[in-house]
Amino acid sequence: MIKRIWTWWRIISVIILPMVILVFACSLFRSFSSGDLGVVLFFVVTLIFFIHLFIECAFPKRFECMKIVKKYLSFKELKSYIKKEQFTEFEFNDSSDSFRFYYSKNWLFVRDVYIPRKMILDIVSAKEQWYSTYTVIGIITKNGLFVSIAKVNSDIEEKAVASLLKKFPEFKNSIEVLKNVFRKSFYKTLEEEFEKEVTNKKEFMEHCEI
Repeated sequence: MIKRIWTWWRIISVIILPMVILVFACSLFRSFSSGDLGVVLFFVVTLIFFIHLFIECAFPKRFECMKIVKKYLSFKELKSYIKKEQFTEFEFNDSSDSFRFYYSKNWLFVRDVYIPRKMILDIVSAKEQWYSTYTVIGIITKNGLFVSIAKVNSDIEEKAVASLLKKFPEFKNSIEVLKNVFRKSFYKTLEEEFEKEVTNKKEFMEHCEI
């Protein structure tokens, strides 16, 4: 259950993208002499895009899979802990919607994100807009991050949430958490409080019991 970071696609991209960036940088330099602002703008936007793409490909710390633990663990360290775990698939099936993710004694692996189970504050389910026919079910972590589990038809929300509450004791579906789900200050407060309580790798490992 270890997500590979350095796939062949990523390795090839890291090799090729600097050459592409160099070509567009040279083209941008030449376009200044033409005096055509439209051409200059095109090369500037394109160059920014490829530079951004290269950064995303080249630096693992930016990868989504580590977003919960990246302040405390390197990918190598995370990998060593994941290797010790035995993962099982959780699957919710319904005629209108279904979703799945993986779990072990100490971790969840949801939407390619590794989440220590001791880091879970609660599960929430809410509509993105009041008129939407779909409900987003997600996990809020103690350090103020949100990981979406699934977007399901609102008609089966209760059934889907009930199946999760039955399986995972750390999920409570608390009203107190739910009423703050759209407040940015709530997530910021969680982050600040967690960073005061857990200040280094050792404390993080003890907190997560890994």
